[in-house]
Amino acid sequence: MRKPSIKKVFMKKVKTTPKSIRNYKNLISDELYCQILDLAKKLKGSRVVFVNSTRNGGGVAEILQSEIPLLNDLGINAVWYNIEAEPEFWDVTKSIHNALQGNGRIVITKNMRKVFERFNALNAHDLKRESWDYLYIHDPQPVALPYFLDGEVGNAVWRCHIHVSKVNRQVWEYIKRYLGDYDSCVFSLKEFVPSDIPIKKRFIIPPAIDPLTPKNIKMDRMKARRILDKMGIDTRRPIVSQVSRFDPWKDPVGVIKAFEVAKQKLPDIQLVMAGSLASDDPEGEKIYKELKTFSAKAKDIKILKGLSEEQINALQTVSSVVVQKSIKEGFGLTVAEAMYKETPVIGGNVGGIKMQIIDGKNGFLVDNCMQCGKRIVDLLEDTHLRLNMGRMGKEVSSKYFLLPRLIRDELLLFNKFSYSKENLVKSNILF
Repeated sequence: MRKPSIKKVFMKKVKTTPKSIRNYKNLISDELYCQILDLAKKLKGSRVVFVNSTRNGGGVAEILQSEIPLLNDLGINAVWYNIEAEPEFWDVTKSIHNALQGNGRIVITKNMRKVFERFNALNAHDLKRESWDYLYIHDPQPVALPYFLDGEVGNAVWRCHIHVSKVNRQVWEYIKRYLGDYDSCVFSLKEFVPSDIPIKKRFIIPPAIDPLTPKNIKMDRMKARRILDKMGIDTRRPIVSQVSRFDPWKDPVGVIKAFEVAKQKLPDIQLVMAGSLASDDPEGEKIYKELKTFSAKAKDIKILKGLSEEQINALQTVSSVVVQKSIKEGFGLTVAEAMYKETPVIGGNVGGIKMQIIDGKNGFLVDNCMQCGKRIVDLLEDTHLRLNMGRMGKEVSSKYFLLPRLIRDELLLFNKFSYSKENLVKSNILF
């Protein structure tokens, strides 16, 4: 493969706000807290370079905003870089993302490969000025960086956050050629690990939410209602909400259809769909505009973007039901967020959502719009069921899906680099 010539420096370091692991001690078990401290001691002074595609908008950026400062607090020298590129690159990587999630109609062309390789090479050229003990690359956008580092890698990890149980084979074969430069890979679910991935050390580590950010910290319900009132949302009526990127895989049109099913039985309900626009997702603005047009013809539907973390917290806290009706989902941080606030969740019966929701226990799993609409009605008509599911959701989210557990798992990953045998290391998740 001919490597592109270098013309410009692109990569940018991301600044984060300091955090202390001590602030999380009362939110987790003593055992987990001690595990984190013990594992961190073994890695003290190690330098970990994290790379992803955006500093805001999306779950990866949210995780890194908290993970990086906590690793530094634990004595690990962690730094975070974003790759930078022109719009044509993001168009290509969005197509790659969709293909890896199962869109079989996408074909990666010679020109698409050229664009993808050029911007990975440009960013890799800048990364060569760095040094590390571990290089941690998130998702497909920067996956080719180690290849363009010309063998100057060492202890490289590829973390795939997306739902890759049924990939577009042509695109996967293209991406796979870059994976030989990695020592380890990380997926959210065992079922996401492709059987032909050319990496022997494989880790299963689900993502997690930070319980102390403005988005997730416990909010008084009266305060939450005041925030929503200022946003023009009627807090006297039941609220059904979905919080997610504006993305076809989140099935926003399906959510509206499910809401319309429920509204036939419960005419007083309202739907709020709050989304974010990530710089690495060129589809988002288009889908947002389509939803605004679609919802303009409907009653009691609000489509919102650009909400603050505090506003999202208020919406998830006051909502009677939160929906995450994805048709493909790597994990679904918004499920864990809503459960942590004791709000019952109805999720698509796919991917990482199935890891978080035990159907009928701490939420409902659904396969279509009609099921989703009926489950909305079930929850809104049965206060006892709604409260019980909310409490169970809080218990599950607190035990398995908070940031300290993710920190522990990633510290285990770095400690496992000394293993030469093939590994499939699973996080301590029981379902």
